[in-house]
Order: sequence, then C-alpha cells, then structure tokens
Amino acid sequence: MGWEIIVIIVLAVLFVIAAAAALVFRKKYIAEKRRSDESARFAEDVKVRGGVRYSGDDAVEREGAANISLKKGDILLPRGETHSAERGGEIMPGTYTVLATGDNVTQFKLRVGGLVRTYSHGDTLVLAEGEEICAVSCAVILR
Repeated sequence: MGWEIIVIIVLAVLFVIAAAAALVFRKKYIAEKRRSDESARFAEDVKVRGGVRYSGDDAVEREGAANISLKKGDILLPRGETHSAERGGEIMPGTYTVLATGDNVTQFKLRVGGLVRTYSHGDTLVLAEGEEICAVSCAVILR
C-alpha cells in the first residue's frame, strides 16, 4: 500500500467521524429549538426524558408551600394501585419521603400493610420487605 492510499483512508475515517458528530449536534439543536418553541415554560433544573419531566430540586417545601417535583429515581404511586416492597423490585424495602402530587393537597391517605393512615407532604415512611402500599386519596410520589 502506498502512502497516498493510507492518507485517503485516514481522511475518509475522519470524514465519517465528523459527519456523525455533525448529525448528533444537529439532532440536539433541533430538539432544543423545538423545546424552546413550545408554549409551555420549563422550570429550572427540569429535564425531559422519555416524555417524563424530572427535576433536579430536592426540596420538599419552597417558601412554605409544597414543592412538587419528580426526580429521577422517584416512584409515582397512582391512586388505587397496590404495590409490594420487594428486594430488587420497583419499590424496595427502606425509608421513603412521601410527597403529594397536588398543589393544594397537604394531607393524603396511604394504605400500608393493610392499614389506612393519613400522611402529610414530606412525611417519612418505612416499608418492610413484603409490605404492600396503596395510595388511597390521591397519587403520591415516593422519594
């Protein structure tokens, strides 16, 4: 192989890499432009992945009002669905902070281990292995 062929191969590989990078940047640019063109405003530290908005804000309360944010790793309990705490499952045994999903909701009811109890936004909940949990009055976020 002559040095001309080696130079052509190296240039072709560099061109393919540059074209792939250009496509990735173009896709990101179009997605960002589409996002900024939408009429909905996005709060700070919000990322949208797979159609779900995730927040980077850990605060449970902000200026005395409930701060409702869904972070990556949070579990959303829809009203009326029963889930069981299992090792390696979606809901694992351990300690969770329970958050109401409604702006005006400060208290809500959860059925934990067969008993219904009233919880407030930001309360701590401990789930044992095999214990069942169900949101009774409204959807709840487990953080």
